[in-house]
Amino acid sequence: MIYIRQKEIQKLFTICLFIFYGFSINAQNKWTLKQCIDYASEHNINVKQQRNAINKLKEETQSLKNSYLPDLNLATSQRLDFGRSLNSSNAYEDANSRSTSFSLATEIPIFTGFKTSNSISKSKYDLKAAFEGLEDIKNDLALNITTYYFQVLLNKEITKIAEKQIELIKEQEKQTQILVENGKVPQSQLYDILAQLADDELKVIETSNTLKLSLLDLTQLLELKEKETFDITEDKILPDSTITNLPEGIYDIAKENMPQVKRAKFTLESSKEAIKVAQAGYYPTLSAGAGISSNYYHIGKNINAPFSEQFKNNMQKSIYLTVNVPLFDRFKTKKNIHTARIDTDNSRLALDNEQKTLYKKIKKAYMDAIAAKEKLTSTSKSVLANTEAYRYAKEKYSAGKSTVYEYNESKMKLANALSEQAQAKYTYLLKTKILEFYSGKPLNE
Repeated sequence: MIYIRQKEIQKLFTICLFIFYGFSINAQNKWTLKQCIDYASEHNINVKQQRNAINKLKEETQSLKNSYLPDLNLATSQRLDFGRSLNSSNAYEDANSRSTSFSLATEIPIFTGFKTSNSISKSKYDLKAAFEGLEDIKNDLALNITTYYFQVLLNKEITKIAEKQIELIKEQEKQTQILVENGKVPQSQLYDILAQLADDELKVIETSNTLKLSLLDLTQLLELKEKETFDITEDKILPDSTITNLPEGIYDIAKENMPQVKRAKFTLESSKEAIKVAQAGYYPTLSAGAGISSNYYHIGKNINAPFSEQFKNNMQKSIYLTVNVPLFDRFKTKKNIHTARIDTDNSRLALDNEQKTLYKKIKKAYMDAIAAKEKLTSTSKSVLANTEAYRYAKEKYSAGKSTVYEYNESKMKLANALSEQAQAKYTYLLKTKILEFYSGKPLNE
């Protein structure tokens, strides 16, 4: 008996474990906004491509720094001559010969017209711009995810409103059946109720499909493979956010923090360095070098010194300085400077455009938030009024003092008011969250 009870307890424990695990899996499928944004930031293709671009720029910057180092080259060659050949006495004779040469050389740049230093500085600005470009991609992605996330929340609420209408009409169906049986209303009104029930059920199907499509859009944006079980949390989000700053104040904060503006500033600085790089073409360059070489000769049937002896006797060592003074390069340097200045002017215009675009986005979000708040206040009053009107219409219909058309009209007005209230609420929440984002608060908090 004890053994049987132990087996039963183990079996019960296993069942409970599976049930708990199942609940855990379902809970894990509910994604928060933070989880969505964090996941997309790690898996989005554009983010990955930008990270690769950053790594490439890092390699280019390091390569420029390495150009200060001396190079070192080892060379060897084997030569065969037939017919008249130059012998070790530097005279020609009719004999086949072969020769082997070895050389080891190094060269280091001393002065490059500041081209290397300015190229490194330019590369650093490019790297900073690339990092800000990565943050800009993440921000755009986060804004899109937030928009899609709130759209799903809105569709969930609209679906609930549609489902609530079915509950109301089913209650009214029972009430109408009683009225018909008591002879207070004709049978046709019951048919009208059933027809309205069919319309409401179709509305639920439509809103459910819209909700599924919005969830699909969000999963595609996340590039999530497991789409069937994906869902988001439905935590209570109350429209209690207040807009404390005017667009100008938000813009003053945003233009110092937003990565698209920082990227444009770094790109401008990089283009200024590009002018200095181009101007280096007017400067002379100076480099130093050193080398060591030796040769081995073997001529026809002559008596030739051993390899080791020739290698030692033919040894040649050298050090040298090379000065390269540009005199005329077909106006190539002039063209490069002119092109770099045009690029700098374009970078300056791009910075101005980024700042103007940022202000427009903030201004639009602010105006949308104000409009949504006003609409929310209006629709909230409409919901209260239509709720009272529906209650009154329901009482009249239950007492047999009104028609089914009056009841359905009141019910539909309430449903429309609730839908418009939900749209205003989530629009206001979304816009205030965007304004908070531009004010420096991350979207995933």
